[in-house]
Amino acid sequence: MFRFFAIVFGGLVALAVAGFALQHYLKTWGVTRTTLSEPIVIEFPRGTSLGMLAEELAQSGLISERRRFELWVRLFSDYSRFQAGRYRFESEVSPLEIAEKLRAGDIYAPVVLEYTIPEGFTLRQIAERLIAKGVGSQEDFEHLFADSGFRASLNIEGPSLEGYTFPATYRFTEMPDPRTALRMAVEEFWKRLPNGYRERAEALGISLDEAVRIASLIELETPFDDEKRLVSEVIWRRLNDKAPLAIDASIIYGIPDYAGDLTSRHLRDRSNLYNSRVHVGLPPTAIGAPGSASLSAALEPAAEGNYFYVLDLETGRHHFSKTFKEHQGKVRELVRGLREQRIKERRAEQAARRAARSER
Repeated sequence: MFRFFAIVFGGLVALAVAGFALQHYLKTWGVTRTTLSEPIVIEFPRGTSLGMLAEELAQSGLISERRRFELWVRLFSDYSRFQAGRYRFESEVSPLEIAEKLRAGDIYAPVVLEYTIPEGFTLRQIAERLIAKGVGSQEDFEHLFADSGFRASLNIEGPSLEGYTFPATYRFTEMPDPRTALRMAVEEFWKRLPNGYRERAEALGISLDEAVRIASLIELETPFDDEKRLVSEVIWRRLNDKAPLAIDASIIYGIPDYAGDLTSRHLRDRSNLYNSRVHVGLPPTAIGAPGSASLSAALEPAAEGNYFYVLDLETGRHHFSKTFKEHQGKVRELVRGLREQRIKERRAEQAARRAARSER
């Protein structure tokens, strides 16, 4: 009798050892990664059995053996939590990572449209970019830009969508219509607006829309983050003094079909409501899409005492001045540099023409 129990006990011990060994083996197998030569997409329809899923994974090369995967799932996962859908795997993947992705419902939806709004882009430029990608028509966008109900639905209290489309890259898994494309960009604006922005603007005596207008002016004036608060200071000082802002980017915004040459006639044109050389105060709307740095700078002007700035032709940055005399000196340097630049360009054109004639 003792011998019988010894044999039975020995068998049970052997089975337990084998079970522990199998569990250890499967646990190790579950975290072993398979290298994929290219991305693999699988369909996992609702109602698929574990065996059918394991077969699909094995045939696609995502796992090494279907039976092991079935047993691994039964021991270490919960198949009832796997969510149906389309899944994409790339680079390296293990059975554990496959199961985690299916449990999380990390479904693959291919991007059908991607477009980027750079800092400073206007609504017109955004519309042109979307139309070129097959989204809507010029008429569609013009209708939306003028639609006060659409603006209200986006919580925009100002007279325009301009300035409220946040600079970012937007991706769509379904082809959007113009309304959807613009809505996503405006929703991103509200998400990225600094906390308490409206309250801080009102504490400074301006509305949120006026703050956005200031931010757009800063954005179009300088791409350098360390200059933005300096530009903001000049704008605020001139607003407080009721002096013209004299920002050419604003003037250009108000010129239909601007061809790249700002003339003295443009600078004197009072019919252009964005002409900040003849009209005092902020322009009627923003003049482009400000990024986060410009939005922050609009409410955080520097306190350096500057009242003027002018472009440095060599660096693309700006010279900031406290006095008109200092500013005039920098303006003369700019004019001289522009004159020299035009002379060099004319000489280069003449040399190119001579070279072309000599080759004939």
